[in-house]
Amino acid sequence: MRNTYLLTASFLMVASTGNTVWAEDALPAATAQAAVIAPQVSRSAFTTGISNREPVDQLARISAGQEIHYFTELTGLQGHIITHRWEKDGAFQLGLQFPVAGERWRVHSSKNISANLSGVWTVTILNDDGAILKQETLVVDPVVTSEEPAQQPDTTTAPKPPSASTTGPIWEKLAH
Repeated sequence: MRNTYLLTASFLMVASTGNTVWAEDALPAATAQAAVIAPQVSRSAFTTGISNREPVDQLARISAGQEIHYFTELTGLQGHIITHRWEKDGAFQLGLQFPVAGERWRVHSSKNISANLSGVWTVTILNDDGAILKQETLVVDPVVTSEEPAQQPDTTTAPKPPSASTTGPIWEKLAH
């Protein structure tokens, strides 16, 4: 209780001198400027999933045939609309827009990258005026199958002569 009284008494004493001190006025100029949040992408990541609005991992390379998410944390962009522009090898694939409703705002978009879509994927984060806020790439490797590669013919031995069943015109072997 005594601390509360002293704090109140100190406030009254400052107020009674006519020198009202606001928190931002009490800070040095450099610190006051740092308190203003600069519009930026404060964090971003390619990830295999989102849990509790956070990326579960951060990736730079994956194999094709899986879903990938692009997580973005934005600061100082309240009231703007940002875009996640997905490209594969420089060709547009997907564009998603997000209205930013807070000083710190987290969004993510996702893309199912099928087995035939390997290549270099780029996500560009654009502001509503078209300015690029950030750009990142993800390398998507082709799907590796578990099958063994086809046997190459042995070229060190002479080819076998055709058997009697394989000689003759092809039209005689076709089903009629």
